[in-house]
Amino acid sequence: MNYKKIISLTLTIATLTTINTIVPQVKTQANQPQNKQTITQTKASDWYYKGIIKVNKKDCQGAIEDFTKAIEINPRYASAYYQRGLIYGKYAQGKILRPDGTLPGCVRVNEYSISCDVKVTANWKQQNQQQAIKDFNRVISITPRYAAAYHQRGLIQENRRDKLKDFQFAALTYLKFNNYSEAANVLEDIDQLYLEENPDAGMIERPTGSPGLSAELKKSPHELMNEAREALNKSDVKTALEKYKLAAQIFKERKNTKKHQEVQQIISKLEKKVK
Repeated sequence: MNYKKIISLTLTIATLTTINTIVPQVKTQANQPQNKQTITQTKASDWYYKGIIKVNKKDCQGAIEDFTKAIEINPRYASAYYQRGLIYGKYAQGKILRPDGTLPGCVRVNEYSISCDVKVTANWKQQNQQQAIKDFNRVISITPRYAAAYHQRGLIQENRRDKLKDFQFAALTYLKFNNYSEAANVLEDIDQLYLEENPDAGMIERPTGSPGLSAELKKSPHELMNEAREALNKSDVKTALEKYKLAAQIFKERKNTKKHQEVQQIISKLEKKVK
């Protein structure tokens, strides 16, 4: 019997068996991260859409829980942070109430009367405000040009300068991407801030009979900006640009440098759209 041939044949079979055993394992391991990532992303989106359904059903607390689960799976899920921030922001603004129509810290005495612990209610609003801002901050850190996050953060900011900064960025970003209706909404919030600081801004300071003035220049800048926003809502960029230019002219004549500069930024964006 030739033992050398038997030993050689045995080693060859053993080697082939080992190779066949190892190769499939390597392929399986290489595929594992991709499969795991796909499953993870699907689960995050599933929780997100469950949250959206609950929002539509006005189950806000349930929606928060679903968005939180989506975020736990995918910590960079900007849309989930945004939706959760929206709910916290509405809680902070008192736009979402408990089933009995009260805020936490309040008790319904009867059909017409509600008794509230001011301190408890204030703390609850503040906590939700801080959580909303935290979520919008996270959205912006993930997606720096998420205009809606700037707008919503501005709505719940307490500092006027911070509010205005967020509103301006949101409006200019919407204009850049031709979302004129949303830009008009944000610009209205900017104008409202201006009116709160300057209650007489809506008044016409020029005598209506002043010679040499066109009918447009006899209007207040606030009126002109209202008309500009209406034009933007209709995607009439040319008319909006004309109105803003007239408003900017009046602000310049009144030496309102700050407001003139704000309007000039809008004009600059609109001029790129009509060329």
